[in-house]
Order: sequence, then C-alpha cells, then structure tokens
Amino acid sequence: MDRCKGFISMALGLAVIVVAVASPVVAADSATVKLSPQSGSGESGTATLTKQGDKQTKVVLSVTGGSGSQPVHIHKGSCAQLDPKPAYPLSPLVNGKSETVVNASLDDLEKGYAINGHKSAQDVKTYVFCGDIKGM
Repeated sequence: MDRCKGFISMALGLAVIVVAVASPVVAADSATVKLSPQSGSGESGTATLTKQGDKQTKVVLSVTGGSGSQPVHIHKGSCAQLDPKPAYPLSPLVNGKSETVVNASLDDLEKGYAINGHKSAQDVKTYVFCGDIKGM
C-alpha cells in the first residue's frame, strides 16, 4: 500500500514537471512606463499600455505637475534619442489624464518607442516628460 502511494506521488510529481516545462511562455498583456520630467517641468507620472487584441494597444496616461491641454505622442526611439516625427498620436493630456487606443501591438511598441509629452500645442518643441516603452 505504501509502495502504491509512493508511486502515485512520484507520477504526479513528474506530471507537474512535464506540464511546467512544456507550457509555452505567454507574453505580458500590459506594461507600465515611468514618465520622467524633462526641461525642468516637474511633470511626471505613468503610462499603462494594455493589449487590445493582436494589433491594438490601449494607452492610459496619468501625469501630475502640468496644466491645460498638452499634446502627447508615441515616438520611435528612446527618450535619449527621440525621432522628432510622432509615430502614433495620443489624445491630449487634459487635467493630467489621457486615454487612447493606437493601431500598434504592444509587442511592437516594446521594440524601440517612447511616450513624449509637449508643453502645449503652441510650444510642441518643449518636451515636458518622457518614458521609454520597454519589453519585460
């Protein structure tokens, strides 16, 4: 009887190991990006990116320290080397909040893009916060 219990325990243990090893790695369904101040703005916050199917991503920004309506974009590159041409426009930041669904997969965005905020529509050359979108 004890031998039977031992055999069953060993078989179950091996089954768990086989399932764990054979299971595919699943990509994350969301990512959080830290938005850091630029140009002495004092503006900072987070962007939460969530998969919306295979080809879209929901981008939700929460930023403190700014005022009014501010243009926000996803740019190719990093905060250190940003392509000045926006790749994906985001809804303007109003009262520190913005929510947009972009036509790009989260997996693609994690391969060399950054979220960048501008001082105002009249002063888009002044960057006030930025965060690199990085894969897990």
